[in-house]
Amino acid sequence: MKAYKAFNHDMTCRGFQFEVGKTYTHDGAISLCNSGFHACESPLDVLGYYPPTAMFAEVDLDGVSDQKESDTKRVGKSITIKAALSIAGLVSAQVEWVSKQADANIASGDFSKAASSGDSSTAASSGDLSTAASSGNYSKAASSGDSSTAASSGDYSTAASSGNSSKAASSGNFSTAASSGNYSKAASSGNSSTAEANGKQTIAMVAGINGKARAGERGAFALPWMDGEQVRIAVGVVGENGIKPDVWYYCDKTGSLKEAL
Repeated sequence: MKAYKAFNHDMTCRGFQFEVGKTYTHDGAISLCNSGFHACESPLDVLGYYPPTAMFAEVDLDGVSDQKESDTKRVGKSITIKAALSIAGLVSAQVEWVSKQADANIASGDFSKAASSGDSSTAASSGDLSTAASSGNYSKAASSGDSSTAASSGDYSTAASSGNSSKAASSGNFSTAASSGNYSKAASSGNSSTAEANGKQTIAMVAGINGKARAGERGAFALPWMDGEQVRIAVGVVGENGIKPDVWYYCDKTGSLKEAL
């Protein structure tokens, strides 16, 4: 089974070390969420288990159990790590995956639009100036193409876009917005949400407490924090005051920007 998996920054998962090109076999019985090797059929579902700070890969999952979660998470007896993927790679894979579903909600072509509503709904679009929008808890929106837009609303929702000048926006607690491409923008609202913009002169903004953000070269990001009862905004400008490109930051209790692990 073709699937997708996320890892920590050192390519470990629950203490197990993985490597691209290697096959691993579980010794013993497998059980979803308990034992065996886990991966998701839908690429963006991995963001429900790991943040955009993670590493991602396309995998082959064999000896797959019939057990299913509320999303597309599956467990197998063995796993082969096929190829590492970036956020842009995940977006492209999501568009391809959605297009193959019986209830696919995908639009292809320049200026195309896709929209879905309902919990766990998915919308995907491909093409320059394309748009994907989804609403509902655990919903997902993915768009690929220059100047494309992805927007999702609902707790644990995900919006991801790839392409120069692309935009990703998500609304809801624990929501995720990720965009890849020069001049791209990512914005998320809700507590504990994350925003990531990869590429030159990118912008990432979080409207919620306990969030994380990062931006690319010559980019900037904004994170709110609580100074007692007063909300304040901390701004990180890449290249100034020690702020590094493509590194995740959060605000501590004093409003200082700290690197996130």
